[in-house]
Amino acid sequence: MVLLVAVIALGVLGDGIFLVAHYRNTGQATTQSDKHEQGSTKGKPQQHPCNHGFYVSQAAHAKKGGAYVRQIAKGDLGKNGDCSAPLPAPNKTSTTSPEKPDSSDD
Repeated sequence: MVLLVAVIALGVLGDGIFLVAHYRNTGQATTQSDKHEQGSTKGKPQQHPCNHGFYVSQAAHAKKGGAYVRQIAKGDLGKNGDCSAPLPAPNKTSTTSPEKPDSSDD
């Protein structure tokens, strides 16, 4: 019985030492990376990635419907890395056309 208690105590002690060492290493790494990130972005506004996904996201947030988002997603906006173009107006045909009926009822 004494041997069992000693083995359990050693296991708990070993886990405690491991956790303390882990937290010390993690804390130092986080502190160093936080300082590096703060130094590199200090005074600079955060910018969005300039790509096609930016335009698709903007179209989705515009809440003009799925057809509008689909129109932007199928287009070429932002694929050249230039995000200076504004979002286009929705196509008249894509927003007013009815959905295709499901032909799987046959």
